[in-house]
Amino acid sequence: MIRHTLSVVTAAALAAVVGAQGPKGPLPPQRAELFKKNRMVIEKLVDHTLESSRDRNDNVKVAKSYYAILYQFSTDIAEAARNRDTARVEELTRHLETILDKGLAPTLVEARKQVENGTGNEEYRKVKDDLLAQVDALHKILGDNPTARASLDQARKRLDEINGPKKK
Repeated sequence: MIRHTLSVVTAAALAAVVGAQGPKGPLPPQRAELFKKNRMVIEKLVDHTLESSRDRNDNVKVAKSYYAILYQFSTDIAEAARNRDTARVEELTRHLETILDKGLAPTLVEARKQVENGTGNEEYRKVKDDLLAQVDALHKILGDNPTARASLDQARKRLDEINGPKKK
């Protein structure tokens, strides 16, 4: 009985110690390589953040500024797909999904509210259509990667469900 209890306690303690150790991150040379690969995307995100902070009262302009980010992601994902770097394609797609869900979607909701009174409806619709077209272009690039496609499909569906102002 004591032997059985001691074995269980030892196993539990070992599991706790092993479980408490987080996954090891990339080593410095690997981090440098990842940064080098993702530098353009990072720069576009920083530029976008600066641009959107200047236009924070005009959500249609802020939404429009996402086009440059989507284009940069499209370029980088296409390059990774050509190089058959599946892991990078999936990583970039996950980041893109976060940007679409946490950045663009709320901005489109606010832009829709901004134009509900009729001023700027056409610009809002054009901006949204252009952004969705860019997402669709990205979708075509992900033809060989079902995981990344599914991720982008979900984000696109959520964006598409943000309906514009009702016509009077």
